[in-house]
Amino acid sequence: MKILELSRLEKSFGDNNVLQGIDLLADQGDVISIIGSSGSGKSTLLRCINFLEAPDSGTINVLGEIINCHKENLERPNKDIQSKITSIRKKLGMVFQSFNLWSHMTILENIIEAPIHVLGKDKQESESMGMELLKQVGIEEKANEYPAHLSGGQQQRAAIARALAISPEILLFDEPTSSLDPELVDEVLSVIRKLAEIGKTMLVVTHEMEFARKVSNNVIFLHDGLVEEEGHPDTVFSNPQSERCRNFLFNRRE
Repeated sequence: MKILELSRLEKSFGDNNVLQGIDLLADQGDVISIIGSSGSGKSTLLRCINFLEAPDSGTINVLGEIINCHKENLERPNKDIQSKITSIRKKLGMVFQSFNLWSHMTILENIIEAPIHVLGKDKQESESMGMELLKQVGIEEKANEYPAHLSGGQQQRAAIARALAISPEILLFDEPTSSLDPELVDEVLSVIRKLAEIGKTMLVVTHEMEFARKVSNNVIFLHDGLVEEEGHPDTVFSNPQSERCRNFLFNRRE
């Protein structure tokens, strides 16, 4: 089942054309790794899908909620567009590279904030669900700790649990391991692998090529805001058609 469709998505910052017409399709259960050099538009793409950045043009379709992203529609969105954006955001869980946990809240409080105040769920029910999610990511013993008392890997696992707390249809990961010390990277990737195994739909911006090759069923290589190469990881990593993609992967192996 088609769960996400982007058509001709564009985004500029001044004279810098960061996204230059991105098309993307994701079916239920897809794990799509988005790779490319810094500045290629990877993070901006995720932020546009979640409307943390307003696209300049194109369309976004999340489970039948379609938004025409003309600038004038998003600069002063009417009630219908605002309602659609809110609906889309409830279907998306976002995990940032810098964790973005609220420092004044315990880990469990971080997780239950959105279910209670956005989804209107009961506090006791949310706390029970939150503990289950912390168990799922392997840090249930940290429920009453504050973020500053956790390692980077533990904070990122808490951030994944927080994203899962709204029962999203799609998870968006923006370089989830780039802020971690090397020895902590695998504990976060193992959580994402388990989510892939249970069929979660995910878009993962990553520099972890081995992870992208083993866990994804589709890889997108962005260059200068364009999809330069796309395909099954076995094809993209073993026989890339684009010279830029070949050079990128060769340099990553060095």
